[in-house]
Amino acid sequence: MTNRELIERFYSDCRDELLAFAGSRLGGDICLAEDLVQEVFLRLLSDEHRVITPDTLRSLVYTMTSHLIADHYRRLFYQRLYAQRMQADNLKTYNIEPAVYAHDTLACIERRLSRLPQSTAEIYRLHLYGGMKVAEISRHLQQDYKAVEYRLGQARREVRRLLRRSS
Repeated sequence: MTNRELIERFYSDCRDELLAFAGSRLGGDICLAEDLVQEVFLRLLSDEHRVITPDTLRSLVYTMTSHLIADHYRRLFYQRLYAQRMQADNLKTYNIEPAVYAHDTLACIERRLSRLPQSTAEIYRLHLYGGMKVAEISRHLQQDYKAVEYRLGQARREVRRLLRRSS
């Protein structure tokens, strides 16, 4: 007898018993029990290399069913935990003032940079937003190191002047 025939015969003989087993451990949820039992048999049928004998099939099916039930409750626990945390996060009030202040400050900096020569503003943006060092900016723009360093200094002075006035 092949594995498939053995599994099909076991399914037809013991399906109701297995549904009762699963249903009793799932709080009487028959739909979920049917899904889990179907999953067990689909896994058995899809694994052609598994060695199944009439003596081990019953234990294998009940063990797989128990593991799927445990997986179900584990996922349910984490789903509920996630839902609780999301609900708690939604109840918190967020202080958006720091974000608004940062946005306004960046807008002021950008306005001040727009008054500088374009090459100086570009150097400052590469340094501030791109995180590039003077040597990297110099190579990137193919400009002299000292010229880039000077222009970056100019831009920094302008931004400091602006920040002193606004604070």
